[in-house]
Order: sequence, then structure tokens, then C-alpha cells
Amino acid sequence: MAGLLLASRLQDKGFSPLVFDRRRIVGKKCTGVISRDTFYKLKVSKEFVDREFKTIVIHHEKNQVFVSTDVLRLNRARLEQELWKNLKVEIGNAEILSNGVLVNGRKIEGNVINCSGWKGNAKWVKAIELLIDVDVGEEIHVYLDKRNPAGFSWSVPLPYGTLVGALSYSDPRQFLPHVKGRVIEMHGGAIPRVRPLEPNVRSLGDATGNIKTFTGGGIFGIATLIDPLVDFMSGDPKGYFETYKKISSEVQKQYKLTSLLERTWRLALLSVKLFNGKTITVKEEFDFHSLLPSIPH
Repeated sequence: MAGLLLASRLQDKGFSPLVFDRRRIVGKKCTGVISRDTFYKLKVSKEFVDREFKTIVIHHEKNQVFVSTDVLRLNRARLEQELWKNLKVEIGNAEILSNGVLVNGRKIEGNVINCSGWKGNAKWVKAIELLIDVDVGEEIHVYLDKRNPAGFSWSVPLPYGTLVGALSYSDPRQFLPHVKGRVIEMHGGAIPRVRPLEPNVRSLGDATGNIKTFTGGGIFGIATLIDPLVDFMSGDPKGYFETYKKISSEVQKQYKLTSLLERTWRLALLSVKLFNGKTITVKEEFDFHSLLPSIPH
């Protein structure tokens, strides 16, 4: 997604980008729940929004906390497919060189932006998600389990079914919410929990390490850095390093906060009991998780 979005923006600026993709089938499946602010920064049409949500219900045992927020579900797969149609894309596993790429046995020179995802060491969290042909209402539901430190599961109702998923360091299937219905599709993978890298104008997306640590939200990093990066490549570096520093600082805080959650998970779950039946408002905190501990009781 990072590479396709960046290429589309550069094309609008008069560049002639060439995208290399190792995949033959475009359109990555993911939950795609993002804040409205992140969506606006992406600068894509609302036709790619499946649904908007104002409430997230957090469950732990018999306790419920209601989160008042403003988020939406981006149909990432459909967006990638549409971007793909309007760009020059070559299928192949490109090896990045200092002044170009080596792909399909030939060298192509030029400026290269690495949008291929995270390749370094990480705490890898396993994730699985099902699309089930049932309607479970209008709210997102998140489930916390004392057996799943710093992990969670969810159900997200869409116009054409419900996304039911879980992420965990162990087998996530044991934490999937029980939703009756026919499974239409299943996808999954691993999500890295990492510290961000130093500013590098030759990378965007998960390759930078700017990934929301607890939720695995890579779209947040893409949306925040893409405009400053395009400006940098167009000859206007103002704002790029400042923006990178801001987002990296936030991800660093999230990394430390998530590491603390892993060690004190059962204690952290007491906060759900503390807020049981109450509603808290989460706006900016949906992206900037480090602000969550400052929410007044």
C-alpha cells in the first residue's frame, strides 16, 4: 500500500514512477480500522470506506468499557487494486542497490524508495482474521483475555459480513470471538512490534518501523509521512525530518508502553474493571496511544 500510494502521489506531481511488486495478485487483506484524521491524510476517495464507527466496546470477562471515538474501516484491498490500475507496475522481487534496483536479471537505475515492509528483527505477533456472513450490529467489539498478554481479538461489522480476528504471541485461533455464520474467507500473517529506524528518505511504510505497536497500525505511519516525503522528493525538505521525528517519538513511547503491558498484563486488565460500564472518549488517542494513560478516570 505504501508503494502504490507514494507512486500515485508522485505521478500527480509529474514524476514517472515505476513500482516493483513481488506479488502477482494485488490487494492485501487487513482489518483497516483507522482514525478519520489518518484517512484524511491518505487523500483517497470515500468510496473506499466500508463503514464508519462511533463506538468501540472493550470486553474483559463480564466487564465492558465503551469507547466514544471516530474511526472508519478502509477497504485496503480495493484501494490497492484501484491504485494498481493507474500505475506502471512490474512484477518481480527487486533487490535494492545504491543507485537503482536489480530485478528479473536486469539493473534499472534511478531513485529508489523502499516500501517493501519490515525486514529486521522484531517481536512478531501472529494474527488471523475471518470474514463471516453475519451482521453483528453497528459497533466494533474488542476482547481482552488474561491468557493473551498484550494481545486482543475483535469483531468489526461491515455491510457484507463481519471481520472476526485475533492477534497473539501464541496461536491466535484460540482467542477468536465466537460468531456463528459461514466463513467467506480467511487471511492472516505476522505483525512486527519494533522500534522505528532513523529518518531515511529512501523508505516508507513498515520499512521505517513507524508502526503503531499495540494495534499493528502501519497505515498511520504511511499517512503521516507520505506528504512530507513527496515534498522532499520534489525539492522541499521542510517538514520531513520534523514529522519523522514526531511520529518516531510516538512509536517509541508505544513500544515501551506495550512492553510494559506484556509484563503487567493481568494488572493492566484491572483498568477494565475500574471503568466497567463507563464511557471514555478517545479521539487523538486512537493514533497516539501514549496519551491513553492520561485519560481522566
